[in-house]
Amino acid sequence: MWALKAAITSRLLLPPTLANRLYLPPIYHNGSVEVEGLSVPGNLDGFKMRTPANRTSFDFWYFDAFSRNTSAAINIVFFNMGDFAANPHPLTVQISGTFDNGTQFSGEALASGGAIISNDENGITGNWLGSGASFYGTNLEKPNVEYAIKINSPSIGVKGTFRLKSRAPPHYPCNPNVDGLNTLLLPHLHWSNAVPDAQANIDLTINGTEFKVTDGVGYHDKNWGDASVITSPKYWDWGHASLGPYSLVWYDLLDYNNTEHVYAYISKNGQFMDNNCAEKAVEVRQWGANATYPPTSGIAANEGLTARFNLGGGQVFVANLTKEVIIHDQIVYARALGSVTGGIVGQEQYQGRGAYEEYVYGLLYGKP
Repeated sequence: MWALKAAITSRLLLPPTLANRLYLPPIYHNGSVEVEGLSVPGNLDGFKMRTPANRTSFDFWYFDAFSRNTSAAINIVFFNMGDFAANPHPLTVQISGTFDNGTQFSGEALASGGAIISNDENGITGNWLGSGASFYGTNLEKPNVEYAIKINSPSIGVKGTFRLKSRAPPHYPCNPNVDGLNTLLLPHLHWSNAVPDAQANIDLTINGTEFKVTDGVGYHDKNWGDASVITSPKYWDWGHASLGPYSLVWYDLLDYNNTEHVYAYISKNGQFMDNNCAEKAVEVRQWGANATYPPTSGIAANEGLTARFNLGGGQVFVANLTKEVIIHDQIVYARALGSVTGGIVGQEQYQGRGAYEEYVYGLLYGKP
């Protein structure tokens, strides 16, 4: 399946201290970019290319968290990405979300000093110099994984900490954290999920307003690729939820040939239960008066979604998410938060909370 050329060989030839630490200058790379194409030992959450992005490549670290009881939600992304045409270089940190009353906020800080990323037996660190933001994560091969983001960014008025304590094991699209595996969702679009579900504790001040969440729901993953993200998916639904003993993550993508690609993940009490990309492993569909598939409108026009996980052996896990608040809304992208009801059909049902997003690039760009 459209295997990408991996940068594994060149990495193994470097001294360990250089192989695990990278400085990215604040410039667009002039030339082609190689990305990591197969899973590499100890690098599920590490950098996947050794240069700044050119105009059609990307490597970014995504974090989110939300309250179990209010509309408070936040999304923090550390970008090395060429798709932001207006930016002078690809290194930025974006922060967006909603306060507990549903009011939206957003900001972007440029890493004018570049970025330093390291990944070794102690875990991963990333410092976007000049943005005021950095992150740290412990070794994913060890138990009790934790991540922390520290922010002191006067340019966007954000200061404080964001912390995650993982409660679900990391994975790739179709498999657990195992070496030498495919990492593609679609051609040129890769994914790994370091923290599928976490206890989140946030203590921030955003433009003078306190933003605190204790014992919330958190999540962290990353995407990377050697072509513009706009050219890969025509449409996708992605999301995650925490309910009872279960942690859920789903991806349901449509490519420009109108072929559906699905990726399912469920853990129970911190142990793998389902992690696969077989046909119909999960089916995600928006619901509401305006819902269609493929979609003809975005999240704002629909009431929620249903994710049906095929567990095999006649078992189906159904999660029904009812939208409560839109966290972020752009022309081709929206993210929402809502309540979730679900469980294995015919067994005990649980209540919880989930966030989901929808990309509808194909609607905007008129691709067939």
